[in-house]
Amino acid sequence: MPRLVELDGLRVLVFGLLIFYHVGMLYVQGWDYHYKSLYSSEALANFMLWSNQWRMSLLFFISGAATAFLLARDASVQFLRKRVPLLALPLIFGMLVTVVPQVYVEANSKHIIDCPNFWHFWYIYLDQNSAEFAEHKTLGAMHLTWNHLWFLPYLLAYSLITWATYPFLCSTICQPLWQKITDVLRVWHIVLLPIVAIYIIGFFLYANHPVTHNFVDDWFNHARSFLCFVLGFGLVQIPSLWKQLCAWRWHFLITASCSYAYCLFAFHGGSLGGSWLAKETNGFIWSANMWLWMLTLIAWAQRRFTQSSPMLRYLNKGVFCFYVLHQTLIIVFAYWLTPLALGPVLEPVIIISLVGLGCVILYELIRRLPILPIFFGITRKS
Repeated sequence: MPRLVELDGLRVLVFGLLIFYHVGMLYVQGWDYHYKSLYSSEALANFMLWSNQWRMSLLFFISGAATAFLLARDASVQFLRKRVPLLALPLIFGMLVTVVPQVYVEANSKHIIDCPNFWHFWYIYLDQNSAEFAEHKTLGAMHLTWNHLWFLPYLLAYSLITWATYPFLCSTICQPLWQKITDVLRVWHIVLLPIVAIYIIGFFLYANHPVTHNFVDDWFNHARSFLCFVLGFGLVQIPSLWKQLCAWRWHFLITASCSYAYCLFAFHGGSLGGSWLAKETNGFIWSANMWLWMLTLIAWAQRRFTQSSPMLRYLNKGVFCFYVLHQTLIIVFAYWLTPLALGPVLEPVIIISLVGLGCVILYELIRRLPILPIFFGITRKS
């Protein structure tokens, strides 16, 4: 399987989008976040809504594709020896260290726990018997949290499932089935069938199992995320279909724009009516919007990212570290800058600039230190 440069570019692009999205969460009116600026914007929700549905789903898709490449190269136990530490160590370290400033800012700014001294707050956060956190347990009897790092345990679980089933998927029993499916599949199948699957997932799971990111009782999120992971895992292994997506890029962009226009219409109170059919049509269009934008970005990535470059390789190596660091930096910088009342334009510009610069500086520092790089997803072959 040749390396797909478009996936490298898309991975960097979507992880970079997370920085802008989470900065936007400081300001979007009516959307809860760990910390909120003094300034808010109702109009900002229109832009936030654009990527809200598909940004993490696209990351699971890319991760599924990457897993296909890794297993094709080595499906032995070596896969686990590399994959488990790469995902588990940044998660554990993040819950104990990296995420703590976020918890501190949220607890104090929302007056959940009044503890102005950060070092003492860190101590009582780590002390699982502390009285201050007695009413704020998150994982059974513990009060640890992973905040934005929730992506890591989910990805780890999906990677383990795929590795465990990979020998069967590659067996002589399954090979004829995969060949028949490959012969039958056309691009319109790749467009329509995932939309139907996403709609069915929402129909049966969304109302009773809304997104929680707690892993244990997050069935709607699991079903949708794992579906996208599987789609990425399978689609990159069908080159005849994968290469055709680029030719459909304008079709994807136009239809995705139309579905997004309807989502804005519905978001602002618009309705197709009160009938059952109108309700389900609404759900189907929302499902279509998610997958159509994913296809749009994949297709345009194939068009734009045709060759690697030193900058792309550098960002691709550092993007995992940037992901681990970015939200903590956003919340800390916002917490420091908010009292200065810099204005609704200058403040976010400074925060975005500081976060981007901070990610690069910390990445360059961390990767030169012993032991520490593995806790931020930095390896020799990142």
